[in-house]
Amino acid sequence: MIAVAPLKVGVIGCGNMGRNHLRVLSTMSKFDLVGCFDADAEAARAQADLYGVRAFDTLDSLLDEIEVAHVVVPSFLHKEIALRAASKKCHVLVEKPIALNDADAREIIHACERNDVRLCVGHVERFNPAIVALQQILCSEEVISIDFKRMSPFYGRVADASVVQDLMIHDIDVLNAIAKAPIKRVVAHGSKIHSDKLDYCQALVTYEDGLCASLTGSRITEAKVRVAEINCKKAFVVVDYLNRTVEISRKTSFSLDVGYDAQYKQENILERVMVPIAEPLRSEFEHFAHCIHSGDPVQTSGEMGLRALELCEQIEQAAEF
Repeated sequence: MIAVAPLKVGVIGCGNMGRNHLRVLSTMSKFDLVGCFDADAEAARAQADLYGVRAFDTLDSLLDEIEVAHVVVPSFLHKEIALRAASKKCHVLVEKPIALNDADAREIIHACERNDVRLCVGHVERFNPAIVALQQILCSEEVISIDFKRMSPFYGRVADASVVQDLMIHDIDVLNAIAKAPIKRVVAHGSKIHSDKLDYCQALVTYEDGLCASLTGSRITEAKVRVAEINCKKAFVVVDYLNRTVEISRKTSFSLDVGYDAQYKQENILERVMVPIAEPLRSEFEHFAHCIHSGDPVQTSGEMGLRALELCEQIEQAAEF
């Protein structure tokens, strides 16, 4: 195997998620963390000092020094920053949602294609080891319905996106990776509680092949819930994103004759899948580095980011109707 040099990477945006990017990248041999940029120069300097890298005074000065740009800014800035990074011939990892509307998303995709750079959208749940295990399981199952629940207390951290684009989009991306047929119908209901955008939403998405998906997204629930329940023809699968567990219930006809009148019958068996320990963000970055070097397709490509955004828009429109 031919050794490849670490990719020179920079992080744009030093908020909560940007700090996570810096933390993980600083530990990875596949990347050379060059530095960071933030409109808040003090925030950038604090993070740069923490990892012994440079805080750049301007965005362009950072882009001139790197090969890969991690765009971790508020969603309304995604298009502007991603386009500038692509124009500087930087590969782009942009946090979800790819943009706030499909026209901006397409501009980002076309800019990366035009400049011959790779694009990855930060749908990190796709790299959650529990979801990786789920996708492997579903390869041999006939899926009837899926019920996603993603609920959190209100933090006020995201002001430019609804709960659909902020939280539900994670499950929408997983759903898009599972569903094979075209969408037949979208029904939704939502409420604005703490902001001028949807803070709570329930959606029902049905597909041409009969698959039915229910999605609940909430940022008004005083508990953190991340669960997916999948009804299959021959199994019932429960995924806990937070604890990274996968359990499968299957029907069985097992009975036990103990030698006296009382007999015991087990109606189902419970399988607890061994889920490997891995940090999803690190797995996502490793995948993108591999795709840059190999040319392999990016799992959470710009097109997948656009598909997720399009379904977000359908759900929001149905909920607002």
